[in-house]
Amino acid sequence: MISSLAACESLLEPKTKVALAISHHGTRNTSGVLPNYGEPDAARVFVNDMGWEVNLAEGVIVMTAAQVESCAGESFDFELPYGPFPEYQLSQDQDLVDFASVELPEGTYCKLRVEYGRYQSSLAEQAFDTPYALKGHAQVEGLTVYLAGTAKDPSGKHEGANWKFQTNQTSIVELDLSKAEDGRPFAITGKEPGGRALTVAKTYDAFFRGIDFADYDTEAVSGRLLEVLNADTYVRVGSQIF
Repeated sequence: MISSLAACESLLEPKTKVALAISHHGTRNTSGVLPNYGEPDAARVFVNDMGWEVNLAEGVIVMTAAQVESCAGESFDFELPYGPFPEYQLSQDQDLVDFASVELPEGTYCKLRVEYGRYQSSLAEQAFDTPYALKGHAQVEGLTVYLAGTAKDPSGKHEGANWKFQTNQTSIVELDLSKAEDGRPFAITGKEPGGRALTVAKTYDAFFRGIDFADYDTEAVSGRLLEVLNADTYVRVGSQIF
């Protein structure tokens, strides 16, 4: 009887699977075109707004949770089959990595929340499926963001710099879905047999805006990492970034 009742409820309230992918890239130019700052698994090289050539040799940003909220205020947690995601910023720009999924009932959805948090190998080992592999050479256990590399002044007026910025703080970023689809909220009808998708992306070169490597404070820059990350994280409907 219980099984039959559950089946009837399922038919009365069909649900649609929504997949969440994660991506990264450099800042778009004035024409809206994404740059190419490096090949896969190679350093990202770019010039910041202070004229310094930045070489991003190591970069990991950890995402630990996601949640979507209906326009009526009901929240749904995404399932993370592979555990926390230590996203390697030197992987292919614009590449999509499946992070999480959730079954949503018919309705409209106005908010998406993603959490950037500390990487904990003990939690990764508890993942239902094979956890994401750690890439690069950085020791990221207990860290949320880790960035390291060098910078040089193309003019030769200043000596180069070796830098490392990191934080172990946690931040929840709230992203707007209320106008995600041609000015309307992200919608589920229950009639999407192939499911739906959302993509969350970030711009890694944003961390270096305003930094003069001739005179900078490592602790101050590290203290602003999550603020910058929050401002430069965005969501798109679908499974592509272009």
